[in-house]
Amino acid sequence: MPTQVSPRLASSSSSSSPRSVSALIIIIHVTGLLFFAASFSWLPNITNPLHNGFGGSYQFLTFIALTISTITFGVGLLADLSPLSKQQLFALKSMLSVYAATPLEVLVSILYWSVRTVDKRFVMPPGHELPFIPDLGFHAVPAVMLTLDLMLSRRSPPWSSIKAYSTITLDSVLALLYWAWVEYCFSLNGW
Repeated sequence: MPTQVSPRLASSSSSSSPRSVSALIIIIHVTGLLFFAASFSWLPNITNPLHNGFGGSYQFLTFIALTISTITFGVGLLADLSPLSKQQLFALKSMLSVYAATPLEVLVSILYWSVRTVDKRFVMPPGHELPFIPDLGFHAVPAVMLTLDLMLSRRSPPWSSIKAYSTITLDSVLALLYWAWVEYCFSLNGW
């Protein structure tokens, strides 16, 4: 005799069904991409003279991380909506998210807001401060969106396949590449 599921149990389990999680992930990806696009659209309004030198805004980790985050969410949305090659797209999105975008955005957010709390002149020269909403869009929203995406991943948790050695190696290579980039920009800009 088949067992019946009580209606109350069935309704509570349907709220966390794969379909509702999939819809939530799609909403997170679309919302994140809209927030990231809004942040990029604010770039021409930045008056800080450092943005006019070689490398432009991409001298700063904030904008490099925002670019990687946008790519990550774009790949994630393609994986959500594409009927073809979902496994490869999900694997690429998870790799970008776990190894690059999420750690970078969380680092940017923690560093920026902690330094800004001490003295905002350390992160923005006087007279060139950003309004609060764009500031939040550059330095907090990407970290929140990527963390939500990571925590609500509908596949097996991406961190279950992370190996410490490969993570440390990749992050060290990324840090050295960024350091070399900053030094190169400094050599051309003189600041």
